Amino acid sequence: MEAQFDSLGIPPEKRLELSGLIDRRTKMKPEAWETNALEIGLTAEQLGGLKEILANSELYKSSKSLLRVISALEALGVSEYVVFDPNIMRGLLYYTGTVFEAFDLSGSLPRAIFGGGRYDNLLADVGGEPLPAVGFAMGDVVIGLVLKEAGLVPAYVPASAPVLVTVFDDSLILDSYSLASTLRQSGLNVMVYPEAAKLPRQFKFADKLGIEVVLVVGPDEASSGKVTVKNLRDGSQQAVERSEIVPAVRRILESE
Repeated sequence: MEAQFDSLGIPPEKRLELSGLIDRRTKMKPEAWETNALEIGLTAEQLGGLKEILANSELYKSSKSLLRVISALEALGVSEYVVFDPNIMRGLLYYTGTVFEAFDLSGSLPRAIFGGGRYDNLLADVGGEPLPAVGFAMGDVVIGLVLKEAGLVPAYVPASAPVLVTVFDDSLILDSYSLASTLRQSGLNVMVYPEAAKLPRQFKFADKLGIEVVLVVGPDEASSGKVTVKNLRDGSQQAVERSEIVPAVRRILESE
C-alpha cells in the first residue's frame, strides 16, 4: 500500500490518517467516506485512483511478500478460505507486513470475528528480544453471535461446587475461609465468594451457577457460633451450630 500511495503522490504525513480511513471504509456510507478522504487533503484525482486501487482484487500480485503468503496458503490447502482485500488495513502502527481479518462464511454478519497481522518489531519496541511474530485479537460478541446463529452455543454447565460460603465483610473473611476449609476437609466441594459484597448479589451469583446451598457467617452468626444455611432448592433457611454444619449441608445435598 505504501507503493500505491507513492504512485498516487500522497505525501507521507497524510498516510497514517488515510490508512485509518481505509480501515473504516466498510463501516461508513460511501458519500461520507469520500468526503472524509477529501477533507484529509486528497485531490479528486487521487481519490479516484485510490478507489480503483481498493477495488483491485489482483493487487497482491505486485507484492512479492503477498505472493509468498498466497502461495503458502495454497500449499497448505486453505486457499479456498482466503480472499485478498486491499481495503483491510489495520489502524495500528506496529504492523510491519501482511494483515488479515476473518469472517464467518455465511456472510450474515458484516463484522470480523478477529483481525491481526505481522509485527516484526513489536517485542523489541517494548523492551524484549527481537522476535518476528504474527498475532490477532478476537471479539467475544461476534463469535457469540456466530455460534448462536449456527446453533452451536455450548450448554451451560453449572458450577462443580454445590456449596457457596459468602463473605459478609472484610472483617469476617477469615471466618468464611475457615468454614470453607472445614467443609472441604469433610470431602465437600465448596466455593468462597471472591470478595465482600452485599448478600443479595452473592445469592444471585449462587443461583446463576446452580449452587444448591449458601452459607452465611455474619456478625450475629460469628458471635453465636452458628452458620445460616440457605437451601436454594426450596428457599428454606435455618441457623445451624458450627459443629453441626457438615451433616446439615450433607442432608440437603443428599435429599431428593
